[in-house]
Amino acid sequence: MIKFALLFFFTLTLNAFVVESSYSVAQKKAKKLEKTLMVFLVNDACKKCNKELSKLLKNPKISALIEKKAVFTIVHREQKQSYPIEMLFTKEYPTLFFLDTSELFECDAMIGKVKVSKVEHCLKKD
Repeated sequence: MIKFALLFFFTLTLNAFVVESSYSVAQKKAKKLEKTLMVFLVNDACKKCNKELSKLLKNPKISALIEKKAVFTIVHREQKQSYPIEMLFTKEYPTLFFLDTSELFECDAMIGKVKVSKVEHCLKKD
């Protein structure tokens, strides 16, 4: 959990986009701003979650797209009451979901591995 807290802090300070602290805050903000809601679902036991998240954080093109077109949040599986677990269900972590303002899926979820080209494709959709 400490690793994710540190990563969250660095995310806020090193990148142009803001990582929202909770699903509900991010969902409300995405709806208000008419942006895609990106939910990065992690598990405390996930060893590759930080590596996959860093693909998004270290890519300036993706960071700029997220800032312009999306609201980003990191959700921990262990906090089941804080997000719609039935809708965002997965057995593999990390999983990246893309939701529209009605909480419908905009793109297929990326399960286990973040593919930067697919993130770019999903965020460039109009």
